[in-house]
Amino acid sequence: ECPAATVVAVDLSNEAISVARNNAGRLGAKIDFRQGDWLAPLAGERFDLIVSNPSYIAENDPHLPALVHEPQEALTSGPDGLNDIRLIISQSPAHLKPGGWLLLEHGYDQVEAVTDLLLAQGFENVQSRNDLAGIARCTGGQKPIPGDRG
Repeated sequence: ECPAATVVAVDLSNEAISVARNNAGRLGAKIDFRQGDWLAPLAGERFDLIVSNPSYIAENDPHLPALVHEPQEALTSGPDGLNDIRLIISQSPAHLKPGGWLLLEHGYDQVEAVTDLLLAQGFENVQSRNDLAGIARCTGGQKPIPGDRG
């Protein structure tokens, strides 16, 4: 859709990277795949946009036993499901250009917590988007531009 874009994809799982690399090759997408923990493989780099679908299910969620096709570490993130989201929000300003955006998928009941975390980190223009069921499931914010009173 955007052939001039430079895309870097990060995943902790080598198996997930292998599947994604195969899909990208089949689709003719040019993607720089890197293995590592969240933003760690991006040291010193800055982006216009960071998009993440992190683990966001609470460790004791009653629905976990039914989710047998994914490894638990790809699903759960601490007692409230927000550990990975907190980490990404805290680390992303160092990897965003001024005016860059961070977008996060999250659980059906986490929009308020994610919004608060983004605002506390200094993100501006924080807003959410609904999924097809009308539930806010993606929230993002913009890194401030120095001197901009937007």
